[in-house]
Amino acid sequence: MEKVTEMKTYWDEQYSKVSKLWGFKPKETLVQYKNLIPKQGKVLDLGVGEGRNALYFAAHGFTVEGVDISTNAIERCRTLAEEAGLNILTLPGDLRNFHIEKNSYSLIILSNILNFFNKDEISEIIQSAKEGLVDQGLIYINAFDIFDPGYEKSKKDYEEVSLNTFYRPNSDSFMHFFTKSELESYFTGYKAIKASQTYSLDLGHGEPHYHGTIELLLQKKAVFA
Repeated sequence: MEKVTEMKTYWDEQYSKVSKLWGFKPKETLVQYKNLIPKQGKVLDLGVGEGRNALYFAAHGFTVEGVDISTNAIERCRTLAEEAGLNILTLPGDLRNFHIEKNSYSLIILSNILNFFNKDEISEIIQSAKEGLVDQGLIYINAFDIFDPGYEKSKKDYEEVSLNTFYRPNSDSFMHFFTKSELESYFTGYKAIKASQTYSLDLGHGEPHYHGTIELLLQKKAVFA
């Protein structure tokens, strides 16, 4: 039986409040570099949400799996996939203890998800994702940085438990804001396909608002015996 946590309850409530929490448009970087992924390869979306990226890859013929802690998100993704005649394996799961099969995926997506953990959890999730990639596989990360407006808000509203990490008691979870060098440090030896840092107006969901964002698309280099 799935363990109900405060984090799960929080995200179920967030998805129940609106018809689209993150929007349905896939990330432009993933669209731009789609052809780098072999069609026979598998895609894993960690924190799949409503499925905006997973649905895109499924529509283009890829085998896609998606994981999310929110049952409401999973059900919404499944419904959208069924309505579009697409096949996505959706799995309820907490990324802090979700098992990723090693050497299995050509693309692993971590979009707008890593911010919601503490540093130890982030390190473990990234390590598990790296091990899940095949040689030449890609990992995509989109995360808020220390210039995001939410950083100053978190400083006012929450306890800073470590550098740039805040504890949110309402969801029994954390909010961590990255520096670009910090996020890149997890991927020594990887080839950068794209590495950017932006501050921009987000029109994709809710009222227009700004975000400071780091975006990485990195390729795991082949290891030869």
